[in-house]
This record gives sequence, structure tokens and C-alpha cells, in this order.
Amino acid sequence: MLRDLLNEKCIWEKLQDESRPIFLYGTGNGADKILDVCESHSIKICGVFASSTFVRNRMFRNMPVRSLDDIIAEFGNHIVVLLAFGTTLPDVIENINKIAANHTLYIPEVPLYGNDLFDRSYMENHIDEIEKCYDVLTDEISKLVFSNMIKFRYTADPKFLNEVQTPVDMYSSLIDRNKVSKVLDCGAYKGDSACDIIEALSPDEIVCFEPDPKTFIKLSNYASEEKRCQVIPMNYAAGDECKTVEFSSSGSRGSGAEGKNKRAKTAEITIKTIDSLNISTFDLIKLDVEGDEVAALKGAAETLRNSRPALSISVYHRTADVFKLPLLISEHYQDYNFHMRRVPCIPAWDISFLAIPKEKAR
Repeated sequence: MLRDLLNEKCIWEKLQDESRPIFLYGTGNGADKILDVCESHSIKICGVFASSTFVRNRMFRNMPVRSLDDIIAEFGNHIVVLLAFGTTLPDVIENINKIAANHTLYIPEVPLYGNDLFDRSYMENHIDEIEKCYDVLTDEISKLVFSNMIKFRYTADPKFLNEVQTPVDMYSSLIDRNKVSKVLDCGAYKGDSACDIIEALSPDEIVCFEPDPKTFIKLSNYASEEKRCQVIPMNYAAGDECKTVEFSSSGSRGSGAEGKNKRAKTAEITIKTIDSLNISTFDLIKLDVEGDEVAALKGAAETLRNSRPALSISVYHRTADVFKLPLLISEHYQDYNFHMRRVPCIPAWDISFLAIPKEKAR
């Protein structure tokens, strides 16, 4: 089924053939990456626009940042828009949907980490792994989410972003809350994921890793205020060895050890292996560690053997994560159910692969 996509043009081939004027919506790190890809594929970008509050008489990559109204006044409605930023905010998503209703809107997927672009060549080289991953998934919702993610990355068509579920519904529908007492949340951010887990599963204790010094302050404040369960904040990143590294510290989801946000300041942070905690039992381990999920799993090998926890792993930071991480995990864990879910977000971020021991499954 997914192999049939190769009978269609990928997004970059479509843009190469496009005769209408193409405009970029957004001026951040993602816009830089999309412009770089367009330049390498000889795709002409006619200009860039931002929401009215972000225009402010400025330039981006030698182009004036305009408003959409200004562009429509000059070029009319017959334009192509490339969305170049991510959001979970309902009002911003609503505005994006309005643009899509009046213009041709694409949301090109460019790598958050690494340089692997999901284009025709990439899909041709990995189609066997992609189809194998589809077969690994336990339920039909997971298969639909996964196939939609592959179709979205290949076509950049926003219609494939509609199969979503809240984090609370995701956890509560898949994991037996009576089997969850202790949780490890790696990449805890400000405590939002811990809050969702508490609401869904009501654990007794959550250990939270958050490496960004700015965000860790907010996580610590949340931990001191959370009364439903004990939240233990730790100012660490999860990895495969204990060490210190330079970290892109933006105080946002753009933070990361590889400097995903090149405009952010850097700070020195501590990486710990999960095994080094010497905590033998976790019932759920959640990893959202900015592309270092494989390293974090390697550093948790003993804990995983001893605990047999449920796993919730982010599979969107690197291009191959969406199929390689599920295949890696499924090869090593017997008597588990394998699921894929995605929370409301533009573009196709916040994709979670959940490996759940059958005795802990709902």
C-alpha cells in the first residue's frame, strides 16, 4: 500500500514543476532549512510572510517579511504557501486551516536533526523497512497513524495530520493505570508531560529528566506545586554514557545537544544513563530526548531488563525514527503490544511509539 506512493511525485518534485508563485510562511529555523532545500532543488521562492504581529519591517534571507494580505494584493489568491514553523496552539492551527482553504498549502517536512530528507530517493531506499514497520503495529489506529505520517512526509499534504489523540487519552486508553506506580519522564520540559501522565495513570512517583537549565527552573516549580503525586526533577539529559556536553539552551522545545536551534545560546549540561540511577523498577519510561532516543535506550539496557516497563518513545526527531525505532524495539521485546499515536500538532511532530507489555495493557 505505502509502496504505491512512489507512483506519485513527492513534494519537492511537485514544487519543481510548480508554475504559480511560491511563498514561505514563517521566518525561523524551519524556514532556513526549507529555503536551503528549495535552493538545492532549484525551487524559486518568491517571498516570505509572517503573521501580522511579526512583520515589523524586517528582512529574512534578503527578502522583506510581508503580510499575507500584502502578497494577495500583488499576486492574487492563486499562490502556493509553504508553512515553515510548528505549533500546537489551536488559534494558530485555525488560522493555518483558513489559509489552506483559500490557497494551496504544503507543510514540507525537513529534518529536525541530521540531513536525511524524506524525498523519493529516501523512500525508495527504505520502503522495505517502512512496510515492515507497518506490519509490526498491533492495532488499526496505529497503522493509520503510521501510514498517514509516511504519506505526509512524502506529499506535505496537511490532510494527513488529522488522526490525533490527546496525551491523556493516549495513555489511559492503552495502559492499565492499576499497573503503574513509578514513572521515568525523560525530556520532561516544564512538566506538561508529567501532568498528562498523572491525569491518565495516577502514578505514585515520577522521576523527571530535563537538561535545559532555563526549563528546569520551571519544571522544579511545577514539581513543588504538584500535589497528586511525587515529582522528582533532575537536571540531566538521558544518554548512553555519563558525561557533560554543550547544549543549545533556548528554554523551549528547540533545545538540544546538537544545536537544533542555531540562534540559541549554549550551556554545559550533564548526561546520565538511566541505569546509573540504580532504580531497578519503572512501570513506564517516556523518552522525548531530541533525537537521542537510541542512546537513551542503550543507557537503560539493565533497567529495561529488570523492569519490563511500558515505553513511550518519540519517533519524529530524526527522519528514520518513525520506522527504525519501532523496528529496533520490536526486535528485542516479546509479549508486547506496539502502538503509534500522535497528539494535535502542526507539522507531524509529537509522534509516539508505545511498546506495552501485554500484562500492563488495557
